[in-house]
Amino acid sequence: MTPTPAWDYLIVTASNEAQGSAYENQLSHRQTLGLLSPFRNVMVVTDPGGKRIGSGGSTILCIMRILDRELKTQRAVTSAPFDLEQTLKRLRVMIVHAGGDSRRLPAYGPCGKIFIPVPGRKITSLTPTLFDRLLPAFLELPAPRSDAGQILVASGDALLQFDPRSVRMDLPGLTALACYDTPEHSSKHGVFVPVGNVVKTYLQKPSPETQKNAGALNAAGQSALDVGVMSFDAAASLLMLKAFQVNQGADGRFGWAPETEARILSRGLDLYREIGCALGSEATYEHYVKSARESGSTWEDQALAHAFQSLRPMPFHIQVVPSCRFMHFGTTQQLITSGLELLEQDLGKAPVITHLSLNTRQSGKAEIIGPDSWVEGCTLASTLSLVGRNVVVGADITTPLTLPKNACLDIVPGYDRHGTRVDFIRCYGITDTFKDTVEKGGTLCGLPLLEWLAAAGLQPDAIWSAGDSVAKRSLWDARVFPAVKPHAEYTAWLWMFDVHHATPQQKQAFEKADRYSAAEIALMTDQNAFYARRDP
Repeated sequence: MTPTPAWDYLIVTASNEAQGSAYENQLSHRQTLGLLSPFRNVMVVTDPGGKRIGSGGSTILCIMRILDRELKTQRAVTSAPFDLEQTLKRLRVMIVHAGGDSRRLPAYGPCGKIFIPVPGRKITSLTPTLFDRLLPAFLELPAPRSDAGQILVASGDALLQFDPRSVRMDLPGLTALACYDTPEHSSKHGVFVPVGNVVKTYLQKPSPETQKNAGALNAAGQSALDVGVMSFDAAASLLMLKAFQVNQGADGRFGWAPETEARILSRGLDLYREIGCALGSEATYEHYVKSARESGSTWEDQALAHAFQSLRPMPFHIQVVPSCRFMHFGTTQQLITSGLELLEQDLGKAPVITHLSLNTRQSGKAEIIGPDSWVEGCTLASTLSLVGRNVVVGADITTPLTLPKNACLDIVPGYDRHGTRVDFIRCYGITDTFKDTVEKGGTLCGLPLLEWLAAAGLQPDAIWSAGDSVAKRSLWDARVFPAVKPHAEYTAWLWMFDVHHATPQQKQAFEKADRYSAAEIALMTDQNAFYARRDP
């Protein structure tokens, strides 16, 4: 007899339908290879209508989709009334949140951070990804209390390494994992204020001074840092459904009350901000509102008050892991730094060659020269020379190519606005973040966005749609990336790295080019071609 799987559901969340479809293909491939056998069901849950609903909204949406499926199954075998609490008590669910636009890591926006290829030994034909290296520790987490149920929620943008046997998951309510770290590092994340394993209050991105004043520091002057893994039992899950007005409709499906749904679709619901900050044995409404507002919540006071009162009964515990290691893959720079750190860990020593080459085919005398760089999904028939801190993804190098320091060349296969197969050429700098607005210092190839545009001879209205003020616009929405056919034409656009030395002819070609924004490219990517670059 086949043993009962340890988990009833694995759910990976996605931000839009295109990303969700790509995730389904990746998970299906792993199911075929038997890599997901511990799970009875594997699903992808996508944010509705392409609207970003936040980690809290996505968590609750996943629970609703599970209940819909369980209700349908029950109706097939019995006509007994559906018992919501008993259903959740018998389920063990793992939710991995991976629904991001990757605005700080544009080269992997089409696959999301969760399926970024990373260094590691191939067990099957698959190139290891962040998902494959993240999953084993979660699978080894201890079981919850008998008949308590479990919704385990984890973030999918960092490789988290810890001993899962060092924690317990049988405490009531919500149990979160933590590790001790400096107040300075903790100030960028969530911080617990504990007494023993009970959380008194939860702080979101608090300054070191705020941590000290709140009593968050231990005797060694360290904070209990939230590592992004939370486990809700069935009772805690029900409190979340109640707090955010989840009801069963006339058709039996679960959904938010209309007003709450509209609020979540327009403002998002963050697991740490609108939910975490409300919890703790000494949390007050004043603390909740202040913490939520300071971390960006735009929910109305009345809605926050309802959430706070509904969530108050939830017990909140932490488990501090004695040793924890993070490798973040959330930015373009971290591809190189975390990739090299992971390679060093696997080798047991510092690598001699400090450029990472993954899924890259080399022929003849082709070689990669240069330090501290990331090359992935490329075909090399000639030499690629890198000065340092370079990222090159998806390029066919047929003639010698040299990139300046900090330059990133990212080529995405896709379809233009007429449905014609093209390649999108993206030249940018390693420190460019596509999410930063002009007002907040957004850059392209290391230059302020408006300065780059002026040097290229274009006005803002030529690359952004009318609407928001120029100050509110970002590289994510800027139509600055040309579509070319054939692929080899990418070399005609490498001047973008040094726009101040562009020729009049190059500027004229740029003005007339069929240009796209990263936001458009995310939806126009040819997913099959994108993943085919990883095939052996």
